[in-house]
Amino acid sequence: MVYIALGSNIGNRFALLQEAVFCIGSRIGTILSVSKVYETPAWGFESEAFLNACIKIETEQTALDVLDTLLIIEKELGRDRNLSEGYQARPIDLDMLLFNNEIISHERLQVPHPRMELRQFVLTPLADIAAKTVHPQLKKNIEELQQKCEDNSVLSIWNEPLKF
Repeated sequence: MVYIALGSNIGNRFALLQEAVFCIGSRIGTILSVSKVYETPAWGFESEAFLNACIKIETEQTALDVLDTLLIIEKELGRDRNLSEGYQARPIDLDMLLFNNEIISHERLQVPHPRMELRQFVLTPLADIAAKTVHPQLKKNIEELQQKCEDNSVLSIWNEPLKF
């Protein structure tokens, strides 16, 4: 199973998340579940609020192939990763959080996603669809990580679910 985090804080945030879900489903694999959508404050910088969600997919692709497809989808939806490094506003952000039960350390990809355990905007939607899934490095399930997370950001449930 592959878990992907989706985020957007520029433009029609919900429509961008929805389009990303459809693109992932048609290009990467079968979407098995989708979390609730949450509105969350920007984390690490000042900006408009994000909409965040997570999806669970099944794929035959390698982790690097999934990464390449996610980057293409981001670009098609208006993301320019060539801008400055660090946290910034973006129309779409697609991050691979977990890939099967693997630990991947590659110059282009780190899985599990670094610092995911520090971020409620990742853990809360991920817990919707993977509460008992164990983080392969930290050896704790997502629900435990969410409960122990020191990020006190307030997340609000968005009024419309994503379709898949």
